[in-house]
Amino acid sequence: MISPKREKLVRVDLERFTQNGFVAVKRIYVNIHKIDLDDKLFRREFNSMWKTNHQNVVRCLGFCSNTYMKPIEKAGLKETVLANVRERLFCLEYISNGSLDKYITDELRGLKWETRYEIITGICEGLCYLHEEKKIVHMDLKPANILLHGKYMVPKITDFGLSRPDENSHTKGQPIGTQGYIAPEYVKDGKTSAKSDIYSLGAIIFELVTGCMSVPDKNNVLRRWRHRWNKPPTLLQYQQVTRCIEIAVRCRQQEPKYRPSTGDIISFLRKSESTDGSS
Repeated sequence: MISPKREKLVRVDLERFTQNGFVAVKRIYVNIHKIDLDDKLFRREFNSMWKTNHQNVVRCLGFCSNTYMKPIEKAGLKETVLANVRERLFCLEYISNGSLDKYITDELRGLKWETRYEIITGICEGLCYLHEEKKIVHMDLKPANILLHGKYMVPKITDFGLSRPDENSHTKGQPIGTQGYIAPEYVKDGKTSAKSDIYSLGAIIFELVTGCMSVPDKNNVLRRWRHRWNKPPTLLQYQQVTRCIEIAVRCRQQEPKYRPSTGDIISFLRKSESTDGSS
């Protein structure tokens, strides 16, 4: 537990960063049998979050670490064992609308296209910031790790427990992540790079456009969106939907070298902002 005095200090510090008085607290318990691993994950998350400052990345406001004793009774022992319990708290900016996975639906329900497109653009810009400015590979990009904030559903990337510096392509042990979002080279050979995040991004874009992560038929998707719009799409809408599908297909290439960079993705998306038919 945090002592009352320490808890008060944390709250006072956070008030300097927040306007509405709300913060999110992420509690991390350290498994006494996996202390080294938990320490490594904690340090990764701290080092990644502490140095980021972007509207599409959740902001870390502070943290604290605490150790306390907890009585544990074991069969066969007459005395109660006191075990050290290590606890860490991340204090994060409060995000009002929860995670993106709760809003994934097909074309006919849920979020409007304009909102979905802005979410796609925001995720890409946040990931571009992480890759190109901070040289951070997230390694666990999925809808559950993207939070949505405010009236305009601004996307914010969170959960950096598996993140690492982007030191080109390197290897690690047993793959950790969520099936469907893990890049094939990571599963097969343990290789990680910024292109691993791009593979995950492709699945997220498919889900935002169609509600599922499999490669869709473009004409069928447009037909369903026309039904939702109850009218033929404008040139802008047509460009946005088709470009998002094209981007996602490129992101899901099996070979990392064929996947686009985040900078390329953003440039390609911006072309759809023109309605003059140029490409």
